[in-house]
Amino acid sequence: MSQVISTILSPLALLLTSLPALIISEATLFYPGSALFKLIASAAFVWRSLSPAAALSPSSSAAFWITASLVCGWFGDLCLIPSYKSYYSPKGGHEGDSIWFKVGMLAFMLNHAGYIVAFLQCDDIQKINWQTFGAMFLTCIVLGDLAGMPVPWRKDFDASAVNAGSPRLPVVDSKVKVTEIPTESLAGSVRVDTPTYKSSKGKHHSRNNSSRADLSISIPPTPKGSNSNTPTASTPLLSPSQASSSSPFASMIPKIVIPADMKILIIIYQLIITTMVASAAGTRGVLSERLLGAFMFMVSDMMVAWDTFAVKERKDVDRSTSTAERKRPSRDGWKSRGIGWVLYFGGQYILAAYGAK
Repeated sequence: MSQVISTILSPLALLLTSLPALIISEATLFYPGSALFKLIASAAFVWRSLSPAAALSPSSSAAFWITASLVCGWFGDLCLIPSYKSYYSPKGGHEGDSIWFKVGMLAFMLNHAGYIVAFLQCDDIQKINWQTFGAMFLTCIVLGDLAGMPVPWRKDFDASAVNAGSPRLPVVDSKVKVTEIPTESLAGSVRVDTPTYKSSKGKHHSRNNSSRADLSISIPPTPKGSNSNTPTASTPLLSPSQASSSSPFASMIPKIVIPADMKILIIIYQLIITTMVASAAGTRGVLSERLLGAFMFMVSDMMVAWDTFAVKERKDVDRSTSTAERKRPSRDGWKSRGIGWVLYFGGQYILAAYGAK
């Protein structure tokens, strides 16, 4: 009986209960459930790292760094919970605009860095296979390129540097077509002469009382010092060519545009997580639980990048919108987000159980 109770009241049971509840909350557009069950699922892998089974690790220092890393991951999950407005409204803005998202990214950077320290303890760094480390590092870089992550050798690497004054991501308006029209050619006037007719008495008559019809079109000049590329409700920050990715799998992978003020942070983040995965492979081999958990974590981070930095289509709600479209039964992207959560929480739990072994 005690064994049954201990099985029910275990970190794994908590994760297997809270993770489906989290996905169901997302599928049913239930914000309190999405926020609460995400934190509960995160607490499950922290609990696992503190369990007596984890205390049997041969390296107490590695176990400490694993637990510290998981606590950083829990805090990162807390920061990445979207606001109420962003959760329910498609116009609420991208999560990447929030300062809390950037703080959450820093927390996950510490999460990955802590794993590196745990993996490269004194007893492991002496036995590391540097060939496996290097091969896995290059593999992760190539996978990042295929996934649309920013890499220096792609043509669209500098596309995110445009409009550095605004961190907002571009949106594609399905109703407005943006065309490039030089303002100089429109800042003038067009005049149409009204034809006159000569009657039999030799007098000239006009159709209108005025001999000219003024059809002037004037466009106010752009104030000096202002940015002509300032985004509006229907104007994308980048042109379609700048927003597109040159990845070989561009048709399958969302187009990603990294805001200029986050570009360096994203690149550093990639290097840290790539080093973490390579360290797991170099210290325990390619068939180890350590590498499995690290690799699942990396793939889930790629899916977070797709969900956060992908160019999204704006869906405006107006009088022509049907009732079914107004009442969304689920949150957009919940299926891919659910897959990412399974990889993330599963990978973190595996590292909590086997990362220090």
